[in-house]
Amino acid sequence: MYRETNEALSNKINALRFFAIFGVLYIHAENYAQFGFLQGTQGYALEQKAIGAFEWAVPLFFLLSAFLFFRGFRWDQLLPKWGRRIHSILIPYLVWSTIYFALFALLPRLPFLAPYLNSSPAPLTLSELLSSIFLNRYAGFLWFIKTLIVFTLAAPLFYVIFSRRYLGEIVLIGIFALSIFFPATYCPELSLRWRFIFFYALGAYLGLRFPDAARFTIHRPARLALLFAIPIFVVLNAFWDCELYSLAIIVCLWFGMDAGSIQPRRVFETTFFVYMLHILVFSLVKKLQYVLLPHTELWMLIAYASVPFITVAILHPLALLFRRLIPRAYGFLFGGR
Repeated sequence: MYRETNEALSNKINALRFFAIFGVLYIHAENYAQFGFLQGTQGYALEQKAIGAFEWAVPLFFLLSAFLFFRGFRWDQLLPKWGRRIHSILIPYLVWSTIYFALFALLPRLPFLAPYLNSSPAPLTLSELLSSIFLNRYAGFLWFIKTLIVFTLAAPLFYVIFSRRYLGEIVLIGIFALSIFFPATYCPELSLRWRFIFFYALGAYLGLRFPDAARFTIHRPARLALLFAIPIFVVLNAFWDCELYSLAIIVCLWFGMDAGSIQPRRVFETTFFVYMLHILVFSLVKKLQYVLLPHTELWMLIAYASVPFITVAILHPLALLFRRLIPRAYGFLFGGR
């Protein structure tokens, strides 16, 4: 039944993005550098399984981005959409790649900070700056934005393929098969993998062919069944890792959430801020945890589980503060989000 309003749909997408960023935080929350001496223990293995349980997060971001870009897409919208993406993803990518390069170049050169940092100063050269921007040498997590930029530039190709009946279905099935049999990255410079192409293609397909699919809602018992199925899929994935896992979790989250009951929350609007700055907070919090907590398997897992919540608790009020004090700078740095 189609009953979700545009406002409810927007709230739902913002909530899905927030859940996805939490998934990304848990992927990046690994503390092997601090607790690597526990390698081979059950706690260490459990943390690895926990990280794998959130592998759906990045595919969900790709799917949502493509769906929003291609929903109701027409050729005359291409240039305006590209223009908006310059503001929302290209400029933040270039700015933050440069900022992280500057941090890695300058902070290790400060005598009072150098003993606490694990990296040597980045060379202050143009080639090193370009490596930071195009190869993500000092902000590895920005590979996602770079890949999203590539997909956005390829929008005409996605449109031609997935707007056509039968061709879109055939190509989508083919890409999914490639993601299963060839999971490795085949273009490291662009961080391209078939699984990411598949989920972006799936979002484009849904946006072009079924733009109202996002407005479809199901009855409460079915929604609850989907949500209760998530931990079952997580357990199954721990023993049988398959690309179907990410797809199953995304389906459960999308159809299991009732858009009409999701209230707009300011924390949902700070997803991009958290994404851009979480690595800096992680670096500090992980070091403090290692100093303050006992070095046991249990506390390693507690440290892992708590880092994302601590990080959001720090960054969310900072985002609101910066947005209020310097709204123009905030909009420039974070793409107007």
